Amino acid sequence: MSFLSANQQYKLSGSSLSFTEWIEREKSKGVVIPQKGVTDVYENEISEKQEEQSLEKQEPKSSKTILGLNKNMLMLSGLVIVGAIAYKVYTKRK
Repeated sequence: MSFLSANQQYKLSGSSLSFTEWIEREKSKGVVIPQKGVTDVYENEISEKQEEQSLEKQEPKSSKTILGLNKNMLMLSGLVIVGAIAYKVYTKRK
């Protein structure tokens, strides 16, 4: 989001008044005329808030890891280990 400077707004208005008269008229109307350094703070805060809100709107990160290891790989490894133990128990009983 970027704001137009007072000079840019004056040129776009196409006013026949001089710049100083035009700016005084705009100030009396209550129009906010951005100034370097003042509105930059607002612009930066607005953009930061929008970024934070967009990050919050994203899905919360689901826990797909356990102790840094992929949950699916741990389940597969556990299944293989249980299968190997079951096989050894089955062959000893036979």
